[in-house]
Amino acid sequence: MIVGLLGLLDIHVAILLCALGLSVHIPVSVVVVTAILLSIKAGIYIDDIGAWQDIAAVILIVLGIFIVLPQWLLFIAAFFMGFKGLSSLAAQA
Repeated sequence: MIVGLLGLLDIHVAILLCALGLSVHIPVSVVVVTAILLSIKAGIYIDDIGAWQDIAAVILIVLGIFIVLPQWLLFIAAFFMGFKGLSSLAAQA
């Protein structure tokens, strides 16, 4: 069950990264809470390659608050986060 919730968080992050890439207005509170949750998730599994991917996503999300990041970079990160989230959901089934 917890793997499914963590997979949903990854999918949420992928959607958030796509929205940032498309310059969709997202409330800062949603972005900050998502970054905090993803940081906590990365801290739990710090020795895993997926945790490093989570840390990279947190860095992109936080930078996305202050500066405009290249669209291609956000889409590539969203693809990998979405793939990781879908893999987590498939592993649970």
